[in-house]
Amino acid sequence: MPGRGQRHNLSGVPVIIVENVQDYRECVPHYVTNGDIVLEAGAAQGCTTSVIAQYAAEVIGIDKSPFNTRVAQNRYPKIEFLEIDAGDISSLQRLNKPFTKIFLDISGSQPVGPLAQLLEKYERAFPSVNLFVVKSYRMKKLVGCSTVFPEQVLGTTRNSSAEYMLQNAPSKALPPKARTNIQRCRSHGATTGTAWLMALAFSAGAAVGAMWRAKRT
Repeated sequence: MPGRGQRHNLSGVPVIIVENVQDYRECVPHYVTNGDIVLEAGAAQGCTTSVIAQYAAEVIGIDKSPFNTRVAQNRYPKIEFLEIDAGDISSLQRLNKPFTKIFLDISGSQPVGPLAQLLEKYERAFPSVNLFVVKSYRMKKLVGCSTVFPEQVLGTTRNSSAEYMLQNAPSKALPPKARTNIQRCRSHGATTGTAWLMALAFSAGAAVGAMWRAKRT
């Protein structure tokens, strides 16, 4: 008799993953609105924070480097920059800000594991957050090469929190479908629910998986 696998809660705050600083900045007007209170972790010398400030109600940039923080403060005196490490959750909570979105750029080459753990900490510490934007080419590669089993392969699930995969994933993993979804994400992603955005990531992953399998046959 087959054993029963552990079931986890697969729901959560949507995550937008970008590969480089150009995409990181260009996605700002697609996801940030004038009602948002935004935290940028890893603000460096404030360039992206200044872009976010053009669209958000309020933005705070943090960086662990004293030098970068001073440069940002001098360069953009109307924006608040603080010398805080991205992982210092207690210091961030003491700011007493109901952040709605968190942008994270703490090294795009950092391993996926620590980034995922940090996102989980932010999610617990700031329940008001409705979207993360993360610059990480490793995380983008992982999502792009992923296919979800059994949801996308068998069309079934034993986990109720994964039902959005069945409801939204395409029946056939075709690259044009994935491209269409990505275009929709750019224009509507910030106002849609968690289920749709997560399904987008998985449908794109399924498309890449289908292409890879086709090349091997």
